[in-house]
Amino acid sequence: MKEDIITNKERSSGLYNLALDRIKECGSSINEIIPFPKIFSKLCRSFSIKKREVWEVLFILRDFNMIRIVAGHGVVIKDDYEAT
Repeated sequence: MKEDIITNKERSSGLYNLALDRIKECGSSINEIIPFPKIFSKLCRSFSIKKREVWEVLFILRDFNMIRIVAGHGVVIKDDYEAT
């Protein structure tokens, strides 16, 4: 019984994919620059983290080649990750 519960449970896609999904919720169109204030507001509230920690998440997503950081403006989600 316990094994059935564990094997039938949907697997989470991970923290960084979850953060990317939250960032996608801030934008309204493809290749749009999502402003930093919107991203900070969404991620700080969603994960109960501070602005400095949001920056760390953004840099990790950039290193994974999932987003592009536009200095002084915001973030653009790479085309490869738009459909997911």
